[in-house]
Amino acid sequence: MAETYILLRGLGRESGHWLEFAGALADAVAPSAVHCLDLPGNGTRCRDKSPCVLDNCVAPLRRECQERGLAPPYRIIGLSMGGMVGLCWLRLYPDEICDLVMVNSSLASLSPFYHRMKPGAFFRLLAGLFSIRQRERAVKKLSFNLRRHDSTILPALLDIAQRHPVKAGNLLRQLYAASRFRCDLPLHSERICLLASRRDRLVDVRCSQALAMHWQLPICIHDAAGHDLPVDDPAWTVAQLLLR
Repeated sequence: MAETYILLRGLGRESGHWLEFAGALADAVAPSAVHCLDLPGNGTRCRDKSPCVLDNCVAPLRRECQERGLAPPYRIIGLSMGGMVGLCWLRLYPDEICDLVMVNSSLASLSPFYHRMKPGAFFRLLAGLFSIRQRERAVKKLSFNLRRHDSTILPALLDIAQRHPVKAGNLLRQLYAASRFRCDLPLHSERICLLASRRDRLVDVRCSQALAMHWQLPICIHDAAGHDLPVDDPAWTVAQLLLR
Protein backbone atom coordinates (compact mmCIF):
# COMPACT_ATOMS: atom_id res chain seq x y z
CA MET A 1 0.00 0.00 0.00
CA ALA A 2 1.31 3.47 -0.92
CA GLU A 3 2.28 5.59 2.08
CA THR A 4 3.21 9.23 2.62
CA TYR A 5 6.69 10.08 3.93
CA ILE A 6 7.28 13.53 5.41
CA LEU A 7 10.88 14.77 5.77
CA LEU A 8 11.64 17.50 8.31
CA ARG A 9 14.99 19.27 8.70
CA GLY A 10 16.48 20.98 11.72
CA LEU A 11 17.90 24.30 12.91
CA GLY A 12 18.14 26.78 10.04
CA ARG A 13 17.88 24.02 7.45
CA GLU A 14 15.30 23.48 4.71
CA SER A 15 13.92 20.93 2.27
CA GLY A 16 16.71 21.61 -0.23
CA HIS A 17 19.29 20.38 2.27
CA TRP A 18 18.14 16.78 1.82
CA LEU A 19 20.09 16.90 -1.48
CA GLU A 20 20.02 13.50 -3.20
CA PHE A 21 18.70 11.63 -0.15
CA ALA A 22 15.08 12.55 -0.84
CA GLY A 23 15.29 11.12 -4.36
CA ALA A 24 17.06 7.98 -3.16
CA LEU A 25 14.33 7.39 -0.57
CA ALA A 26 11.57 8.08 -3.12
CA ASP A 27 13.06 5.50 -5.49
CA ALA A 28 13.32 2.95 -2.69
CA VAL A 29 9.76 3.33 -1.38
CA ALA A 30 7.88 3.84 -4.66
CA PRO A 31 4.92 3.96 -5.21
CA SER A 32 4.83 5.68 -1.81
CA ALA A 33 5.42 9.44 -1.99
CA VAL A 34 8.15 11.47 -0.27
CA HIS A 35 7.47 15.11 0.61
CA CYS A 36 9.97 17.58 2.09
CA LEU A 37 8.35 20.28 4.23
CA ASP A 38 9.90 23.46 5.59
CA LEU A 39 9.55 24.67 9.16
CA PRO A 40 8.46 28.30 9.70
CA GLY A 41 11.43 30.59 9.12
CA ASN A 42 13.30 28.21 6.81
CA GLY A 43 13.32 27.50 3.08
CA THR A 44 10.18 28.57 1.28
CA ARG A 45 8.96 29.87 4.65
CA CYS A 46 12.03 32.03 5.27
CA ARG A 47 9.85 35.16 5.50
CA ASP A 48 7.78 33.62 8.30
CA LYS A 49 8.61 34.14 11.96
CA SER A 50 9.94 31.03 13.66
CA PRO A 51 7.96 30.05 16.79
CA CYS A 52 9.66 30.08 20.16
CA VAL A 53 7.76 26.87 21.05
CA LEU A 54 8.20 23.83 18.82
CA ASP A 55 4.58 22.73 19.26
CA ASN A 56 3.64 25.80 17.22
CA CYS A 57 5.48 24.43 14.17
CA VAL A 58 2.92 21.66 13.79
CA ALA A 59 -0.09 23.69 12.62
CA PRO A 60 1.69 25.17 9.55
CA LEU A 61 2.93 21.70 8.59
CA ARG A 62 -0.56 20.19 8.87
CA ARG A 63 -1.94 23.08 6.82
CA GLU A 64 0.63 22.49 4.08
CA CYS A 65 -0.20 18.78 3.99
CA GLN A 66 -3.87 19.66 3.52
CA GLU A 67 -3.00 22.14 0.75
CA ARG A 68 -0.96 19.46 -1.01
CA GLY A 69 -3.78 16.96 -0.66
CA LEU A 70 -1.76 14.65 1.58
CA ALA A 71 -3.98 12.57 3.80
CA PRO A 72 -2.70 11.00 7.04
CA PRO A 73 -1.33 8.80 8.42
CA TYR A 74 2.22 9.98 7.73
CA ARG A 75 5.64 8.43 8.19
CA ILE A 76 7.89 11.21 9.50
CA ILE A 77 11.66 11.32 9.26
CA GLY A 78 13.02 14.20 11.33
CA LEU A 79 16.66 15.23 11.52
CA SER A 80 17.81 16.91 14.73
CA MET A 81 15.25 19.64 15.55
CA GLY A 82 13.04 18.13 12.84
CA GLY A 83 12.82 15.01 15.00
CA MET A 84 11.64 17.14 17.92
CA VAL A 85 8.92 18.69 15.75
CA GLY A 86 7.90 15.21 14.61
CA LEU A 87 7.59 14.22 18.26
CA CYS A 88 5.35 17.27 18.87
CA TRP A 89 3.17 16.19 15.95
CA LEU A 90 2.88 12.65 17.27
CA ARG A 91 2.01 13.91 20.73
CA LEU A 92 -0.59 16.44 19.54
CA TYR A 93 -2.19 14.38 16.74
CA PRO A 94 -1.32 10.70 17.32
CA ASP A 95 -3.84 9.46 14.76
CA GLU A 96 -1.95 11.29 12.00
CA ILE A 97 1.48 9.68 12.56
CA CYS A 98 2.04 5.97 11.99
CA ASP A 99 5.83 6.09 12.26
CA LEU A 100 8.48 8.55 13.46
CA VAL A 101 12.20 8.20 12.85
CA MET A 102 14.27 10.68 14.87
CA VAL A 103 17.77 11.19 13.50
CA ASN A 104 20.47 12.64 15.79
CA SER A 105 17.85 14.32 17.94
CA SER A 106 17.65 15.15 21.65
CA LEU A 107 15.55 16.35 24.59
CA ALA A 108 16.40 18.99 27.19
CA SER A 109 14.88 16.78 29.88
CA LEU A 110 17.30 13.92 29.17
CA SER A 111 20.60 15.45 28.03
CA PRO A 112 22.76 18.37 29.21
CA PHE A 113 23.06 21.37 26.91
CA TYR A 114 26.72 20.62 26.16
CA HIS A 115 25.70 17.24 24.70
CA ARG A 116 22.75 18.64 22.75
CA MET A 117 25.12 21.04 20.98
CA LYS A 118 28.80 20.50 21.55
CA PRO A 119 30.50 23.71 22.78
CA GLY A 120 32.98 23.82 19.92
CA ALA A 121 30.17 23.48 17.40
CA PHE A 122 28.12 26.19 19.10
CA PHE A 123 30.91 28.77 18.86
CA ARG A 124 31.65 27.87 15.24
CA LEU A 125 28.01 28.40 14.28
CA LEU A 126 27.70 31.54 16.39
CA ALA A 127 30.66 33.07 14.58
CA GLY A 128 28.80 32.58 11.29
CA LEU A 129 25.50 34.06 12.46
CA PHE A 130 25.82 37.12 10.18
CA SER A 131 27.99 35.60 7.44
CA ILE A 132 26.40 33.05 5.10
CA ARG A 133 29.72 31.77 3.76
CA GLN A 134 31.27 31.39 7.21
CA ARG A 135 28.14 29.68 8.56
CA GLU A 136 27.85 27.21 5.70
CA ARG A 137 31.54 26.36 5.88
CA ALA A 138 31.05 25.58 9.56
CA VAL A 139 27.94 23.53 8.84
CA LYS A 140 29.79 21.46 6.23
CA LYS A 141 32.69 20.82 8.59
CA LEU A 142 30.40 19.85 11.48
CA SER A 143 27.80 17.82 9.55
CA PHE A 144 29.73 15.60 7.16
CA ASN A 145 32.38 12.99 7.83
CA LEU A 146 32.17 10.55 4.93
CA ARG A 147 31.64 13.37 2.41
CA ARG A 148 33.90 15.96 4.02
CA HIS A 149 36.04 16.12 0.85
CA ASP A 150 33.05 16.21 -1.53
CA SER A 151 33.53 19.41 -3.51
CA THR A 152 29.84 19.60 -4.45
CA ILE A 153 28.55 20.04 -0.89
CA LEU A 154 29.63 23.60 -0.05
CA PRO A 155 28.44 25.15 -3.35
CA ALA A 156 25.07 23.44 -2.85
CA LEU A 157 24.80 24.78 0.71
CA LEU A 158 25.74 28.31 -0.39
CA ASP A 159 23.24 28.25 -3.25
CA ILE A 160 20.42 27.22 -0.90
CA ALA A 161 21.40 29.87 1.66
CA GLN A 162 21.37 32.60 -0.99
CA ARG A 163 18.02 31.53 -2.45
CA HIS A 164 16.30 31.25 0.94
CA PRO A 165 18.26 33.32 3.48
CA VAL A 166 17.40 32.54 7.10
CA LYS A 167 17.12 35.61 9.30
CA ALA A 168 19.41 35.77 12.32
CA GLY A 169 16.38 36.37 14.54
CA ASN A 170 14.75 33.19 13.28
CA LEU A 171 17.90 31.18 13.92
CA LEU A 172 17.98 32.46 17.48
CA ARG A 173 14.28 31.71 18.01
CA GLN A 174 14.75 28.18 16.67
CA LEU A 175 17.78 27.67 18.90
CA TYR A 176 15.78 28.89 21.89
CA ALA A 177 12.82 26.63 21.10
CA ALA A 178 15.03 23.58 20.60
CA SER A 179 17.09 24.27 23.73
CA ARG A 180 13.94 24.25 25.89
CA PHE A 181 12.22 21.29 24.25
CA ARG A 182 11.02 18.63 26.66
CA CYS A 183 8.53 15.83 26.17
CA ASP A 184 6.87 13.31 28.43
CA LEU A 185 6.59 9.72 27.26
CA PRO A 186 4.42 9.72 24.11
CA LEU A 187 1.26 7.64 24.17
CA HIS A 188 2.55 5.73 21.15
CA SER A 189 6.27 5.28 21.74
CA GLU A 190 6.12 1.99 19.82
CA ARG A 191 5.89 4.11 16.66
CA ILE A 192 9.28 5.76 17.28
CA CYS A 193 12.77 4.61 16.35
CA LEU A 194 16.13 6.36 16.44
CA LEU A 195 19.06 6.70 14.06
CA ALA A 196 22.28 8.24 15.31
CA SER A 197 25.88 8.93 14.33
CA ARG A 198 28.59 7.87 16.75
CA ARG A 199 31.02 10.46 15.33
CA ASP A 200 28.52 13.32 15.21
CA ARG A 201 30.50 16.54 15.80
CA LEU A 202 27.43 18.68 16.44
CA VAL A 203 25.23 16.60 18.77
CA ASP A 204 26.69 13.98 21.08
CA VAL A 205 25.49 10.45 20.29
CA ARG A 206 24.71 10.08 23.99
CA CYS A 207 21.60 12.22 23.40
CA SER A 208 20.07 9.53 21.17
CA GLN A 209 21.26 6.80 23.52
CA ALA A 210 19.56 8.59 26.44
CA LEU A 211 16.31 8.73 24.46
CA ALA A 212 16.58 5.04 23.61
CA MET A 213 17.24 4.04 27.22
CA HIS A 214 14.62 6.31 28.78
CA TRP A 215 11.75 5.28 26.48
CA GLN A 216 13.04 1.81 25.53
CA LEU A 217 13.23 2.74 21.85
CA PRO A 218 15.04 0.85 19.09
CA ILE A 219 18.21 2.60 17.94
CA CYS A 220 20.64 2.04 15.06
CA ILE A 221 24.01 3.79 15.28
CA HIS A 222 26.26 4.56 12.32
CA ASP A 223 29.90 4.30 13.33
CA ALA A 224 31.37 6.82 10.89
CA ALA A 225 28.85 9.31 9.47
CA GLY A 226 28.35 12.88 10.67
CA HIS A 227 25.36 14.81 12.00
CA ASP A 228 23.67 15.00 8.60
CA LEU A 229 23.45 11.24 8.49
CA PRO A 230 20.89 10.92 5.63
CA VAL A 231 23.06 13.00 3.27
CA ASP A 232 26.41 11.72 4.55
CA ASP A 233 25.37 8.09 3.94
CA PRO A 234 22.07 7.94 2.01
CA ALA A 235 22.32 4.22 1.22
CA TRP A 236 22.74 3.20 4.87
CA THR A 237 19.91 5.49 5.99
CA VAL A 238 17.50 4.24 3.33
CA ALA A 239 18.36 0.64 4.24
CA GLN A 240 17.46 1.30 7.92
CA LEU A 241 14.21 2.98 6.95
CA LEU A 242 13.17 0.05 4.78
CA LEU A 243 13.36 -2.17 7.87
CA ARG A 244 10.51 -0.22 9.53
